[in-house]
Amino acid sequence: MPESPLKDTLKWQHPAEVLKLQKLRLKKRNLQSRIKGISHTSECETSSKTNSFENVLSKQKRKNPFSIEDNNKRKKFNSPSCNLEESGDQTLFKLLHTDVSVKNVQSNITSFDNILSKLDNNSDVVEVVKALGEHWLPIDWALKTKIRLLSLKPFPWNQKLKLSEEASGVTGFARCLGSSSVTYLDASPNAKFHQCCLYWQQPSLPWVKLFPRSTSKSVGNSVSIANNPQIRDSLQKAWFDSLRSLFQLIRTKQCPYFYVCANNFTVLFRAAGISGYSEVHALVSPTTRGFRKLLKSEDIEFQMPLKKKRMSDQGYDTMDTTYSESTQDMTEQQNLDDEDDEDNDDLWLKSMGINQDDIKQIKYTQQKIVHKAECEVDNSEQSLVLIEGTEVHSFYNFLLNCKSIVALTGPLAGIPPTLLAPVAFNGATLNGLKVRENKVKVDDVDYFTLELLGPILPTTIHSLFSIHPPEYSLTATFQNLTSTIPFSKTHNPEEENRTKGEIIFVKENLSDCGLNEKVLEYFCTVDSKCIVNVECIKYDSDNKTFTWT
Repeated sequence: MPESPLKDTLKWQHPAEVLKLQKLRLKKRNLQSRIKGISHTSECETSSKTNSFENVLSKQKRKNPFSIEDNNKRKKFNSPSCNLEESGDQTLFKLLHTDVSVKNVQSNITSFDNILSKLDNNSDVVEVVKALGEHWLPIDWALKTKIRLLSLKPFPWNQKLKLSEEASGVTGFARCLGSSSVTYLDASPNAKFHQCCLYWQQPSLPWVKLFPRSTSKSVGNSVSIANNPQIRDSLQKAWFDSLRSLFQLIRTKQCPYFYVCANNFTVLFRAAGISGYSEVHALVSPTTRGFRKLLKSEDIEFQMPLKKKRMSDQGYDTMDTTYSESTQDMTEQQNLDDEDDEDNDDLWLKSMGINQDDIKQIKYTQQKIVHKAECEVDNSEQSLVLIEGTEVHSFYNFLLNCKSIVALTGPLAGIPPTLLAPVAFNGATLNGLKVRENKVKVDDVDYFTLELLGPILPTTIHSLFSIHPPEYSLTATFQNLTSTIPFSKTHNPEEENRTKGEIIFVKENLSDCGLNEKVLEYFCTVDSKCIVNVECIKYDSDNKTFTWT
């Protein structure tokens, strides 16, 4: 029986034959377009709309546009109206056969030529921007144990002092005389440098290293003060008088700040107006769960501004947040409710067939988990405690009566915490930083170095740069006391609401705090960007700017 014509049309064909037919159709259309004078671009767009399957087949394999196989292809290659669809890199192939006028018209085409032309046209605008520093110094409330000054030129000062220079430096520091004060003292660079290297300390025992405080380091042949009750009591009484004197100076705004360096923590007291705070405040770092529990037992309100909020804090939120008398009744009621819930839980567990020993083990495990969560922030930056306002006076009484701040064993047994301040107070000893002058070579370049060892206060850094000649470039690197680094990470939320008039009023109130006007302006700033931890400060004499890391 003969086959129907429908089967002939549906007969399977080889893919090579299909591709050959498609190429013949494409060549036929190209020939017709040349005869009719129709642009190939519009024809390609029409053909892509009418028969998308044919366009897909024609683009299956990328052909080299620079190859010459026969005369027909050679003509296509040389003709400007070549078939762009036969080349995968259409943009590059189009650039080879377009003049300058066409390139300007086709600015919307994304190509290497367009990008380069845009760069050439904007060559006057594109330039390398050099990062410049600031014209002010940052404030770092962390205590420093060492500072190293590095310069290509010799320093205008040195460690060899004349009698008049040393006397003028001591007099200027003790009387809080700035560079703008009209006096008959020696105004040489050495005298100013010596004035910057002084500080007040209590207690001061030449045979014991009291900064930084570390009970782990043993001191050979040290005299144990704890074994002598008379010496221990005398030191404690003198320390009480010194702390009382400093606290009064802070409250009357005649001292900007002072530090209390204990064996396990450091306290920073700051006067009202410093760093934008409107009241006297104290920062304690680091702290432990036991220390915070003592503060809570004394009804001292405190905050932990650096502590990260987590879902697990719900069970022990009152331990590490503000505690006040207004919430005491609510807390007691909550504790009673918790006890009732625990009784109900015990009854429910007993009803489930769990014996009393297993219930005790479950309670113990739960308490252990809660205790571990409470102690996660201990001795870290998050454990910093902020105390403000009237609570600072309660905290001051707490330090006077707290016996745990004095070690009972070790080389520092019986010695009260170290008090450091930039102004004089009752029982204080005037001490100076140890200065080492040296010369080093780095990458075949000679540098002059100056090392300062000892407790370096925040105002010391500003005083050094204020007396430094502006035509000398200088680099200063610091070694921070780790426990005091969080002091520069607290942010005052009320600082943005302060007006310019209030800032001027604060400066006038602190005019007798012992700092000169230029340094006081930095420490009364309300901008949190000015308070950062720094490890290195570089002064550029060309731009008169500071950069730091």
